[in-house]
Amino acid sequence: MTATTGETVKVEAPSTLAEGYTFDATVNGKVIKVSVPPGGVKEGEMFDAPIVTAVADEGALATPLLDAASKDVAAAKAVSGAWRHGLFECFDTCGNGVFWMACCCPLIAMGQLLQRLKMNFMGEPKGSYKNTCMIWTVLMAVLVVIESIDSALNYVKDTPSDSVFTYAELTATDYFFGIISLIIIIFSLVALTRARFFMREKWGIPADCCEGSGCLSDCCCAYWCGCCATIQMMRHTHDETQDRYACGSKTGLSDDAVDVV
Repeated sequence: MTATTGETVKVEAPSTLAEGYTFDATVNGKVIKVSVPPGGVKEGEMFDAPIVTAVADEGALATPLLDAASKDVAAAKAVSGAWRHGLFECFDTCGNGVFWMACCCPLIAMGQLLQRLKMNFMGEPKGSYKNTCMIWTVLMAVLVVIESIDSALNYVKDTPSDSVFTYAELTATDYFFGIISLIIIIFSLVALTRARFFMREKWGIPADCCEGSGCLSDCCCAYWCGCCATIQMMRHTHDETQDRYACGSKTGLSDDAVDVV
């Protein structure tokens, strides 16, 4: 719950935003939470934004008006109204560990994100979250082991080049491993979709597509662009210039990073 102070400041819209969205703006060295006026704004538009006063709610994520000494704390927190980075700006992080973790070990990266958001392993913001990253790390390891064993069992040396593969050649072991892999993949899609929907709702971020369809947009991002979506979400919660990615951490951040949830 928020309320305006009656004062306004001139700011530039970070993206096209609908009426009522809030986001953090830096004005004269201070980070101030402002809201979008009636009619909404377009990306790059300069407008007079009403200053918002954060009202204490349990679990609220709004960033209050901060003095210069607290600027680093504000910079570490997630911003409202738009993603910090675009979905395909993930390639900007090619030299960063978060890129390679999300691409090579996507389930571990997702586990770090979920634990950072204090979610359980299925992406729900309730229940125990202390072992979320460990659970997804184990499931990632299970997938790797299953694929390795399955590949070894199905390797046939000197197979004729004109041979044709048919489903009749699949064994019970193939089906078993396939079902286990499919279950893990479905669970990961559900968890990432829930986490992305939670973040958009909490920070007032518009859908990437299918506006007004609930979590459909988030499901599409998780299914078609899972690695990019994970990186975008991880970069959103904290300013990467303030909190560097830590691949060995359960949250992907150092222990002294500011909590956002």
